[in-house]
Amino acid sequence: MLELGLLSDLAPSERREVVATMHRHTYATGEVVFHEGDTADSVHFVVEGRVVARRSSEQGDRLAYSVMGPGQAFGELAMIVRAGRRTATIEAVEPTVTLALAFADFERLCAKHPEVSRLLVRLLAARVNCLTEALMEALHTPAELRVVRSLVSLCGVYAVGAQSRSPVTVQLNQSELAELAGVTRPTANRVLRRLESGGVVALDRGRVTVVDPGALRRTATVTHPLGHA
Repeated sequence: MLELGLLSDLAPSERREVVATMHRHTYATGEVVFHEGDTADSVHFVVEGRVVARRSSEQGDRLAYSVMGPGQAFGELAMIVRAGRRTATIEAVEPTVTLALAFADFERLCAKHPEVSRLLVRLLAARVNCLTEALMEALHTPAELRVVRSLVSLCGVYAVGAQSRSPVTVQLNQSELAELAGVTRPTANRVLRRLESGGVVALDRGRVTVVDPGALRRTATVTHPLGHA
């Protein structure tokens, strides 16, 4: 059976019924799943590939704030407000497959199996936890450390299987990494260059390879990992 993250908490029979109501979608690299402001009517679970979430700033720029991979979900707010609007633009950063659960199908499942409603609680709890952690990072973590921790988080999204010590290639450019960390591109570049000089990462056009994930995780626990700018 497909591993779809939080769906694994459901009983096998409930999980099978949820998956049976889902619709499979495929997206090419750069294809938009939905735009900020679109009508929201479904939640997506990533089966293959990865997507980036972007939101418009007050200046009208669309900035990346999250990357999601297999087992993760997005668009769960559609299950709370009928005919609500999407709060972000979701774009595939590589060939991606999702399974989408429509709001109407979710309501029918809940009426038949009240236990399925726990899925929404878990989705929302996970989202609140992520937002809380992101807020604390933005308010209290130095910019250079945010870059390192964002890269650690991305390793979790891009690692294959039980990969933890071997190199992990993050298919994002420095500008995207800067957006995810909430820093300027020059700051991200400075941190990455220092990590590269220490043999922790290798930089290439449009991607960052974490050569030593263990060393990167250790760096992420230091208050000022790379010294003061």
